[in-house]
Amino acid sequence: MLLRVPLRDTFPHVVAAIYTAGTVFHIVRVSVRLDLRHMPYFPDALIVVLGSWGAAGMLLFVREVEFRGRWESLVHWLITIHLTVSVALHAWILYVRSHDAVAGFSIGYSYFGALYFGFFAWRSWTMRLKPLSSS
Repeated sequence: MLLRVPLRDTFPHVVAAIYTAGTVFHIVRVSVRLDLRHMPYFPDALIVVLGSWGAAGMLLFVREVEFRGRWESLVHWLITIHLTVSVALHAWILYVRSHDAVAGFSIGYSYFGALYFGFFAWRSWTMRLKPLSSS
C-alpha cells in the first residue's frame, strides 16, 4: 500500500516526461545527424529506472485509467508494450556497455520516432485516472 499511491499518482507524468524527452532527442538527432553508437550511457540508465516505474504503473493501474474511447485503450497498450520493450533494450545496452543494439536505427527512423514519441507524450500528459474512493 505504501508504494501504491505514489506510483498511481506519478506514473502518467513519468511516462509523459520520458516520451517528451524522447521527442526532443529524435528532433535533435535529425538536426545534428547524431550517431547512436557515440551516445553516453546516462540516458539509458534513466530510461531503465523511470521506464520501469512508468511501465509498472501502466500495467498495474490500467483499470483506473479513464479512456475516452477504444482508440485510447489501444494507444495505452501500444505505449505499455513500447515502454516495456524499451526498458529491456536499454537495460541490455547497459549490461553489454554498447549501443550496437540501436545502431541499426537510421536517421530517417528519427523522423518517424519524433512523431510517435510526440503522440505518446501528448497521450500521457492528457491521461486521466478515476478518482480514488474515499474508503
